[in-house]
Amino acid sequence: MTAFTLDDFVSIEVSEQPSYDSTGTRLAFRSNRSGVSQAWLIPAAGGEARQLTDTGGVIYQVAFRPGRDELLYIADDGGDEQYQLHLLDLTSGASRPLASMPRVIHAFGGWSEDGRLLSYASNRRNPSFFDLYVLDVDSSEERMVFEHDGNLEASRFSPDGRAVLFRTLNQEQPGDCNLWLLDLESGEPRLLTEHDDLSEWTHSHIHPAGAVLTLANDGREFFGLERIDLATLEREVLLAHDWDVEALALTPDGTRLAIVVNEDGYGRLEAYEVTADARLGARIALDAMPAGVASTPAWRPDGSAFAFTFEGPRHVPDVWVAEVATGRLGRLTSSQTRGLPLESLPEPRLIRYTSFDGREIPAFYYVPDDAPRDGSLACLVLVHGGPEMQSRPALWGRYSAPHYLLARGDVALLVPNVRGSSGYGKEWGHADDVEKRMDSVRDLIAAADWLAATGEVDPDRIGVMGGSYGGFMVLAAITEAPERWSAAVNLYGIANFETFLKFTGAWRRKHRSREYGEDPAFLRSISPIHKAHLIRTPMLVFQGDHDVRVPPEESEQIVETVRRNEGIVEYVVYPEEGHGFHKLAHRLDLSRRVVDFVDAHLRGPKGQE
Repeated sequence: MTAFTLDDFVSIEVSEQPSYDSTGTRLAFRSNRSGVSQAWLIPAAGGEARQLTDTGGVIYQVAFRPGRDELLYIADDGGDEQYQLHLLDLTSGASRPLASMPRVIHAFGGWSEDGRLLSYASNRRNPSFFDLYVLDVDSSEERMVFEHDGNLEASRFSPDGRAVLFRTLNQEQPGDCNLWLLDLESGEPRLLTEHDDLSEWTHSHIHPAGAVLTLANDGREFFGLERIDLATLEREVLLAHDWDVEALALTPDGTRLAIVVNEDGYGRLEAYEVTADARLGARIALDAMPAGVASTPAWRPDGSAFAFTFEGPRHVPDVWVAEVATGRLGRLTSSQTRGLPLESLPEPRLIRYTSFDGREIPAFYYVPDDAPRDGSLACLVLVHGGPEMQSRPALWGRYSAPHYLLARGDVALLVPNVRGSSGYGKEWGHADDVEKRMDSVRDLIAAADWLAATGEVDPDRIGVMGGSYGGFMVLAAITEAPERWSAAVNLYGIANFETFLKFTGAWRRKHRSREYGEDPAFLRSISPIHKAHLIRTPMLVFQGDHDVRVPPEESEQIVETVRRNEGIVEYVVYPEEGHGFHKLAHRLDLSRRVVDFVDAHLRGPKGQE
């Protein structure tokens, strides 16, 4: 008899994305303690956290305004991803819109150091394009400072506030971009990253010495720390690993930095002193971390510490703090664990299995500690979306129902990173582009073959689950190899690439068409809807009615076709939800349905006691 319930896993708290105020005495962060992510505040020295907002919807990001007792927060309307920027006065508790317009996206870039200016990208001029805006918050003067017929992301200001960084994404080729510096007085943009190969620059900061510190993969497989001299545009790699450096935070005075290294899916912290000429000095010693994933580092303004999000197989997502003087790492927030036996939860085993062409596919394999190893075990294969995302060794808040089944002790989980996943270099990330799309599906099918060959898992009790592009992978798996799968859970997956590219958000269409292809015959050949007559696997489908990435028509097509073919399919639509489900009631309902579905089709009748 387990001492925990499914509701315990679904209702677990997530605390993440810290932001220090200018005094360094308080941190804001996101937490779903109230049932949906809102802004919260906690003393930097520790103590009781208090809720700052109660919008009824989801807050996606928070950022203190420098020099003011005010907090920027970003929200949308029922998951529609039309992001609006709001400013909360912590003294009065009153909020006001900063950049807000119906059916328009406002994507936050950064604050100027004096807190006067705010940068963001918006598609208000044309739904397909993003332009760069700067807002003087005190005067409410807003300017479009750069017009761009494509996809653009706003970034940070120069220390003096006279220039702002932004990057433009190559619409013709995923995985390629350029970094620019815009002089706000002249309006002249300056290209900082002339290049010939597929390269990206991200997490960019302007150092007071007149250099940009950024993460880049130009000329190499993995992202490293790069220095761009603003006088000469000479680029210099300061730090490189045989893994991606995936996050970068710089102190306001440019004297210290923190990074996260993505080492085979685990997120490991490093911190360094920075010299006056914007190069690396001594490494700052930090205590060893538990196995898991660190992310979103943010420095205390005086550089004495930095906060970050940490989660792992036995650690729920919380805000932690690293103290520079001692190297000590400690948890600041206390997300409620609802009595879950964290210390006894299974740790994943990092394995690699061989795919159809000999490639080794990395995956996290979770097996209940007391599970039988006699070939009777059921297993769910969890496949990520993107397609350029990466599965990491932490399940909290993403796979509540499978996590519960794992902890209950009767279902194993295999979480692969098929070709096309990020984190393993450029070549791996592009190994599923266009005509190679179905190679990643073959990697997923090979996962089922590997499980069957372990001698631990029953080949007749293997299921597959995924969302968004991962939902496409689920549909592709059960149409390309229907005999391998006994159950399928599809969350807002792509069923028909032709209709998907026609109706997905306008700002995404061109970029996504370069990822998946444009030839109608090819798109039909990879679309599961045209092979739906082959589906024999019982399927559970979930959809949000406000989803602008994968519109409800994608789920409706596949459900109607399977029903017409007299297949087994259950379809659930959640109101006022978008590309992902945030409301606690919906997450509870979804998880209960998944557990019942798995019990019926993977564990029973053969698996029932």
